[in-house]
Amino acid sequence: PNPAGYGEVNSYEELLPILEKAADLIDGQTLAITPDRPFWNGDTIHYYYDEPILVIYWQQLMDGIVHNVAEVIVADASQFRRGLAGGEFGSDKQFVPSQIAQSVNAVVATSGDFYKFRNFGTIVYDGVVKRINSNQVDTCFIDDKGDLIFTYRGEITKMDAAQKFVDENNIRFSIAFGPVLVDNGVRCEPNSYPIGEINDKYARAGLGQIGELHYLVVTANRWQINNSTATIHDFAQVMLDKKCWKAYTLDGGQTASIAMNDKLINAVDYGSQRKISDIIYFATAVPDGG
Repeated sequence: PNPAGYGEVNSYEELLPILEKAADLIDGQTLAITPDRPFWNGDTIHYYYDEPILVIYWQQLMDGIVHNVAEVIVADASQFRRGLAGGEFGSDKQFVPSQIAQSVNAVVATSGDFYKFRNFGTIVYDGVVKRINSNQVDTCFIDDKGDLIFTYRGEITKMDAAQKFVDENNIRFSIAFGPVLVDNGVRCEPNSYPIGEINDKYARAGLGQIGELHYLVVTANRWQINNSTATIHDFAQVMLDKKCWKAYTLDGGQTASIAMNDKLINAVDYGSQRKISDIIYFATAVPDGG
């Protein structure tokens, strides 16, 4: 990324010139950030903009819980990526999210699904099914258009069926954690799920899609105000309220993190980043930060 593309403003009004510059990229889409949302920790808004990507990050107080929100619009689906610690699938290496983000030149990144150390879901990398164990968790697939496509527990359980689904839908990679929170504009989170302590108050992380090449990354972390965190039902409503047409749960707890400009930008649980195996990130398409 071009270092000059990063910046901060102290109000929504000060952000407007950036939004005007990004008008062609936004292309008339309604943004999740609005002038009337209650900020937390002052009015600082962080952003990155160059011609093929816009990122806006802010903290918002909703129902007594601080949510860290990164809104992303990209020009091409190839800018939506999965980054692996060690740079190759199956590596045993682990790094904190900001280190992985720096290694892949991410503009903004969030924690993924800890694929290497959790044997759940259908794992796809570079269009190839690497592993399948989908009886317990929902899977989020990302296709060549950058759209989120979901399958639910028990829906696809065999390698050949999974690869057929991947080939027919032009799937690039997948994330296996869940559950699905919003599908086609409707909340659909389950009442029980084998991972993620969904009915407890817990730090959360989620990935949502608002429109074409338009995404939302959200975390709700424990230590930001009165140890307040969210059940999965609270979190699903937040993702829906923030205009997500589709939304999916990423690994939460201390793993729930957002990195921007190679630095952790949210207040993670226990005050420090956890070493993990993978991130979800968005990159610029401008070569060499030019």
